[in-house]
Amino acid sequence: MWGSGHLALGNRRGWLLLAAQPLAIAGAALLAALLIDTSRWLAVLLALVALVALWFGQAVHAYQAARRAGAAAGGELQVVAALPLVVLIVGGFWMLAGEFGSPGATLQRYASAWQSGSPQAAAALFAEPVDATVLASDWQAQQGYLVRLVDEGARQYGPQAGLDPQMPFNSLRFEEIAADRGSGRAVVAIDLVRRERFQTQLLGFIPTAAQRTVRVRRLGLVRLHAEPAPTPWWLPAGIVNPGRVWRIDEVSLAVTP
Repeated sequence: MWGSGHLALGNRRGWLLLAAQPLAIAGAALLAALLIDTSRWLAVLLALVALVALWFGQAVHAYQAARRAGAAAGGELQVVAALPLVVLIVGGFWMLAGEFGSPGATLQRYASAWQSGSPQAAAALFAEPVDATVLASDWQAQQGYLVRLVDEGARQYGPQAGLDPQMPFNSLRFEEIAADRGSGRAVVAIDLVRRERFQTQLLGFIPTAAQRTVRVRRLGLVRLHAEPAPTPWWLPAGIVNPGRVWRIDEVSLAVTP
């Protein structure tokens, strides 16, 4: 706990640190609840860095004061013991940060939901209500069409193309082709792609072969827009600007027989 080392040394400032710890943790948690999945997720990172710096700073300060007072060495291990907690906090942050803070982040969640067959999770990503049952039906038709295209491509281009009907989603590429971040609009293309070997030169004179990704055909478009992130019910409106989240307006993926 903050300040425990200072109190053990008789330093009354430890009481201030002891009182500041829950306030600092609560402040970082509040920022995380408001901003971690929005376009302002970096503010959460800065808060976590400040929290960890204060945590280790007060511990190191107390240790140095104890050493100057004649205490034996060995307290370094107590500081190192807190490192797993730091790794856990930072790892959790990177797993959750910016889940809706950019078009790519929102599309990544949509693609993951599609691959795992979770239409309820994907329906929550749309700006307007979407029936999860209808979405699941659309996915079934689209996946069947995708498998057919991948199978045709595999037979046409051969095994070196990396097209596998058993894993059709590996042959999809989402590419942002139009965006106006100021007005909060973005268009992302869904392409069927394959691998292609080509000849090049290493260091400008050594012949070698390399691979590149080539578009086979454009399958459709995804249109998204940014909207203000919702304010939690327990926080009065207008106290903080939580940033923006990106929602899906439309996924147009034409399926031809």
